[in-house]
Amino acid sequence: MERVGGTYAVILMIVMISSVLHSGSQSILENEPDRMEQFGGGGSIEDQCGAITFEDMFIYDKAIFDVRIQDDWKSAEVRAKAWINWTHADDIREDLDAYLEDIIPSGGDGWLSTDEVGSVILIAADCLQYSITRIGIRDGSPHRGGTGVDWQNTTWQDEGMEIEQYNGVPPRHSEKRDCNSSFDGECYEVPVIPSSERDCDTEINQSLGLDECRVVLWLNATLEIDGVDDPNDFTVSFNSSNMSNAKLNFTFPTIPDLRLDEWEECEGRFVGSDEENPMTDSAPIRGSCIGDSSTYHELSNNGDGSLTYSLFPNSNRENWPLGEDIFADFTTSPIPVDNPPEWTQSAPPNGTWFPVSEEGQSKWLTWQDLSAWFDDESGVSSLDIECDSDASAISQSIDRSLWVNVEGTVEVSCWATDAMDQSSGNRTWIIGVPLTISTSTQILTNPHPILVSLNAGWPSMTVQVAISQGDSPTGFESFEINSEMSLSISSAGVAPGPVFVWIHASVSENPNGGYMEKIFDLGITKESLPPQIYFSTTSWEGSSLKISGQFSDPDGEEVTLNIAISGVSPENLGELDIGGNTWEIEWLNPELSATLGDHELSVTGCDESGKCTTEKFVVSNEGMPVTPGGGNDESDEINEPLPASGLVSVSMSFLVAIMYGRRRE
Repeated sequence: MERVGGTYAVILMIVMISSVLHSGSQSILENEPDRMEQFGGGGSIEDQCGAITFEDMFIYDKAIFDVRIQDDWKSAEVRAKAWINWTHADDIREDLDAYLEDIIPSGGDGWLSTDEVGSVILIAADCLQYSITRIGIRDGSPHRGGTGVDWQNTTWQDEGMEIEQYNGVPPRHSEKRDCNSSFDGECYEVPVIPSSERDCDTEINQSLGLDECRVVLWLNATLEIDGVDDPNDFTVSFNSSNMSNAKLNFTFPTIPDLRLDEWEECEGRFVGSDEENPMTDSAPIRGSCIGDSSTYHELSNNGDGSLTYSLFPNSNRENWPLGEDIFADFTTSPIPVDNPPEWTQSAPPNGTWFPVSEEGQSKWLTWQDLSAWFDDESGVSSLDIECDSDASAISQSIDRSLWVNVEGTVEVSCWATDAMDQSSGNRTWIIGVPLTISTSTQILTNPHPILVSLNAGWPSMTVQVAISQGDSPTGFESFEINSEMSLSISSAGVAPGPVFVWIHASVSENPNGGYMEKIFDLGITKESLPPQIYFSTTSWEGSSLKISGQFSDPDGEEVTLNIAISGVSPENLGELDIGGNTWEIEWLNPELSATLGDHELSVTGCDESGKCTTEKFVVSNEGMPVTPGGGNDESDEINEPLPASGLVSVSMSFLVAIMYGRRRE
């Protein structure tokens, strides 16, 4: 798992390296138009590098980033140092050599040269200027991202980024040897896989147990900040996804009375673009985040009066990928008075009814719902929120959602206390199943009868009802239920098979009490109706007679047709041609039939549910069709009506003209 991000970045860099090496120049750092050209079909450097971070390119064991914000708050100087130790250093060298194979002559030979590593560093600097910074700094009211708020509004300056490395190709390696340089400089190479003694530095006594094969990286860069005009109130946001053993020091310009007002660790969002993040549109309420304590922070007052905010992300590598945002709100405002927690306007008043879909252990509230009911200057996550009931067991899961064991109706009381044991006061609500539904028939009709009964004690409910086949309904009908009500629900467009009833119900007088939503299985089934088959026209083509008609299925299912003519062998019938809802078959050489007179045309259609219909018509090879015979439903269904007289009259008049005209010839 640890090598996935680094391997991806190595592949990206190797593809770009091949372009550089084959060109025989070091122009990759120059501001030329061709730096934005396609590399390996993956888009420009900006496209490819704009979706990765420093950690994707280098899997380090430890890193320190010093971010010093300039006095104008428009930029920050960044100095970083990263250590890649033991097996991680071996992995980078091994991956690099493997992907160089078939790209440059020395690639894949088990040796790594100073030319090859130097090229990677050149490409890395060019790539990192487009990479994700993970950092956002925005002034004004505290924010937690979300729609319309760019949580990451910093970018790397496109010039001046420097990356240096130490020991990528150990200069005192015991197996070091000379090589030919592609850049006309000094070149040496070492084995990709170190010996069992790991003697990567002949001047270090191996008895010390030091990692002689480690790699050290340095980064110098400038971060551009777009979002701070008044630094008296600002938020520093940082995405710490997939970071381990890192330290980030943010040093701010000297501002009197600057202090940290709120800090929280919010789980869930991955590093990357907003379009790829399901958490982006649902920003947490400030102070409500529940962290896993993988990240902590420190504050330091410096001798010049400035403040340094230090962040320590340390996610367990075994849990990668793991999304996490860190938010720190800074202000110069006075520390607020420690008041008791308060109920918010969105909190339901006393006596509110909460509908749930079924009795037994039921998830009543998510933490996101519950945290929106309280407000405190120290943040909701710092409060101790308790709920109790005399008649039911209440439990809180690891994600702090509340579960209630519902039997009949249950009264539940909740309250919040802060660190000073100040209370919000309690409120009491009623939880239960509000409705019972049934149907008088399990065979679906249109409309279908549904009986909705309000359970004892419940106030008026607003109920939305729809016929469903397992998915969320596309349309519904809304009703006010006061006691018991028989509803007629449309079932148009429902396919044959099992049918369910979707219910959404909330208390009419108090929508803040939430709602219940459930799909009920009442044993209802939509029966399939057999296809309908019609005869249309006949026409002569040479010595062949073409016969055509239409078909349809009331349920919209696919229909399979079979056609036969009495006394005519299958060899004398052409292939059945079906287009849309029409059918056509050709009777070859009908005048050669040994038996003159009438013949019976039999058309059988079967739908996907196995329902079949057979319609029979009479045709003559001497003239025209006569009045159709009776229909026959092979599945014992009620016979469909014969084709309408108007349709038959039109067809016969058309055929009379054709057939009589041919006989006069």
